[in-house]
Amino acid sequence: MGIAPVSREPNLVGGDAADAEAGAPSPSPAHSWVRPVAAVLLLLSAAASLWMLSRYLRIHGSITAAPDSPPFAATIVLAVVAVMALSVLVFRPERGDLWSLIKTSAAWSIALLVALAVAWGAIAGSERQNRWHGTLVTSAAETDAYLAEHLPANRDPIRIPTGVLIQSMEFLSGGNVQVSGYVWQRYGPDLPGDVERGVVLVEAIKEAYDTREAYLYEEDGVETVGWYFAATLRQPFEYAEFPFDEQDLWLRMWSRDFSRHIILVPDFDAYYSTEPTTLPGIEREFVYSGWTPIYSGFSFSDQEYNSSFGIGDAGERQEFPELYFNLVLDRNFTGPFFEHLVFAIAVAFLLFGLMVLTTDDENLKGRFGLSTAGVLAAASGLLFAVILKHNQMRTGVGTQGISYIEMIPIILYGVIVVVVLNAILLASPVRLRIIAHRNNLIPTLAYWPVVLGLLLAVTLIVFFRT
Repeated sequence: MGIAPVSREPNLVGGDAADAEAGAPSPSPAHSWVRPVAAVLLLLSAAASLWMLSRYLRIHGSITAAPDSPPFAATIVLAVVAVMALSVLVFRPERGDLWSLIKTSAAWSIALLVALAVAWGAIAGSERQNRWHGTLVTSAAETDAYLAEHLPANRDPIRIPTGVLIQSMEFLSGGNVQVSGYVWQRYGPDLPGDVERGVVLVEAIKEAYDTREAYLYEEDGVETVGWYFAATLRQPFEYAEFPFDEQDLWLRMWSRDFSRHIILVPDFDAYYSTEPTTLPGIEREFVYSGWTPIYSGFSFSDQEYNSSFGIGDAGERQEFPELYFNLVLDRNFTGPFFEHLVFAIAVAFLLFGLMVLTTDDENLKGRFGLSTAGVLAAASGLLFAVILKHNQMRTGVGTQGISYIEMIPIILYGVIVVVVLNAILLASPVRLRIIAHRNNLIPTLAYWPVVLGLLLAVTLIVFFRT
């Protein structure tokens, strides 16, 4: 009677004693293609990344000029591919040695993590939404040039210089922001005496007409009237890039006198500087509550309406450009980002632990005390925690769409499902080679590269697609 040989499969937890005695296994002929392919990938990706970087520098002049551009993202991807190929050449995972596989997986994970950190740093340092509502004007000459192009033909409306000083701002929800400050107008001697004075804050929910006169000043026949306002404005803010988002808070202003041809123009003479970076019209002791101001200033925008507001026929009414005062804000991402990221890291490590402890080796099952039902119970608890955190995110952001930060719990949902399916398939009669091979080694080694790769891919798609 012959004795059947005992198969000894190395596992991720303890390695393989037979491998240690016999030395590292040599690569099989079936895997002889791995090193040549890795060498070719290394050469191609390194050359392509250097070419892309040189092209980027020729276009932008410096590495920090446009860190959110597609060439920058392409350079990151090519560099990651080069590091992955180099790790294959150095650690030789095709030999099947346990520690070679672990080192390769770790190198891939570190490369993806560094690339993700570089992408986040570039995103935080770039100005992706550096745009105004309408056309920016910083001087009387620019105002005259804009109005000459956009005013209706044969129309010379009354121009009323208007200024703004914002003293406080607070986001109440995803679409509501509370703003307070002063707005003033200068009335020259040529202004008809029956013109109704004052400003309408068009997008205020309740306080559009609730300005309160604060002061009256007259000099050289020009009368200046200032009003204090405190209004809740409803505006369409975009949170797709939260917590790396930038928002443009604006005051849209009309004249109170609808029946006359009046246009509001910026009162540039009331500001020491009108350069947007000097933040004209913003209180120096402003409390931004988690935001950093970037620019402020006036702009014009042409608005189209589908009614005449009851003044004449709709087809005959001619619209004038409307005056906006903009405050462009950059969110301080560190608070909300790390608040959610630390939680996600903890969940990801716990799921990795479940993946490591999932095995079909009866001895290891008894040692770990973890069954398929135990994996399902632990994953269910983590799923419930992720759902609660996701709901907290959506409540805090207050938007109907999906923001960038929500991709983290969405990825975790998928990881939880994969961990549970992996445990079920490993315990089922169905033997899948990719799962059963060496006691669940392949899914365990692929865990971190896949998770970090998905997060990097989402990051590049959201922020570097244009």
